Amino acid sequence: MGALAGGVGRSTEKDRVYLIAVGLLFIELLAGVVWGIQRGLSSLFAKEVLMIASFTQIGMVTSVFGLTKAVTNLFMGALSDRVGRKPVIVVGAIVSALGGMVIASADQFTGMLLGTALIGLGGGSTFVGIMVAMTEVIPSRIGLAMGLFQLAAYGGSTLGTSLAGYLAVSYGLRQPFTVLMAISAVGAVASFFFIPKTNALVHEERTRPKMRVKITSYARQLAPMYFAGFSSKIMDSLVVSFLPLYLTGLGMGIDRVVTVMSAFTFSWALLQPVTGHTSDRIGRKRIIVVGLAGSVISIVTFTMTGSFILLIVCSLFLGVEAALFYTPLVAMVSDIAPSELEGTLIGSYRFFRDLGYFVGPLLLGTIADNLGLVNAFYATSLILLVAMVVIQLLAKETVERAD
Repeated sequence: MGALAGGVGRSTEKDRVYLIAVGLLFIELLAGVVWGIQRGLSSLFAKEVLMIASFTQIGMVTSVFGLTKAVTNLFMGALSDRVGRKPVIVVGAIVSALGGMVIASADQFTGMLLGTALIGLGGGSTFVGIMVAMTEVIPSRIGLAMGLFQLAAYGGSTLGTSLAGYLAVSYGLRQPFTVLMAISAVGAVASFFFIPKTNALVHEERTRPKMRVKITSYARQLAPMYFAGFSSKIMDSLVVSFLPLYLTGLGMGIDRVVTVMSAFTFSWALLQPVTGHTSDRIGRKRIIVVGLAGSVISIVTFTMTGSFILLIVCSLFLGVEAALFYTPLVAMVSDIAPSELEGTLIGSYRFFRDLGYFVGPLLLGTIADNLGLVNAFYATSLILLVAMVVIQLLAKETVERAD
């Protein structure tokens, strides 16, 4: 009888954890839709609505997003270790809603920068809160947990970009940001009422002896992942800020532009649970190196064709390659982090990674203004090549290969 009761108890706890994970992924899906609207239309909004012509100035929009999101990741990751994940998630959704409202009514470039900064602050809070919560809900399969998180984030981004394109074509470029505000508000309400605290769910297998640990003691071990993450966001800033402008320069309309961009996030989202789970079994490092190497080639390939179909194929391949390194990188950080510092160290990884979102648009915009837009693609490939070499030479595998 006692054994039966114990089995029922374990089953009930397992079901509860499952429901919490589903709830977190739903909130992340909404946050991903918000992000997809912002990343899909920000450069076109600046160019078509605010009449901004400079590549560098257009790149500033993504840079502001990257800087605010990076700083928020760092501080909110640490704050979530103290106050819990839920408050960070709820506040993030509220701030994102305010950002959508500001952009939807913006008539000046400063208004767009302010709204973008708010979305960066809100997105950073929501993303880091949910990411760490997922490692607490599924502690024995960190790669899978990160893969499911990224599936929700980038699956939502794919939906958001597609929705933004439809709304922009049908109702103009302001309407998608009004919808962004509404979706963020729904996320805030759902987070407040349906997401419990997850800190108490950390299983014994993830609990480590309590001791005073200096964060700086992990810096050397995490540095290769920091640089690779930074490089990945330079690549993403190319896709967000300059790929739409490159495609419109080829004569494509908004509908075709968002189709190419959605193909990238679609394959990226779809494969991240697979690459995360695979990295749990065969290791992280080799998957990361293959993904970075493939991305070097795919970025250059964009500049070699004007065919709509071939550009979609290039975008799909780039998404596959991004999935190979994106989830295993953060899983490596989680492998290394002690449980009492997990929020802090994941937040610090996301800080350095998202700095690429700040540096990338400014760097690539300057290159595009002075040397031509195509050279921004070549520079991105070079940075990814360096990241691949850094991981190959300096990163240590964090997972023993399953037999």
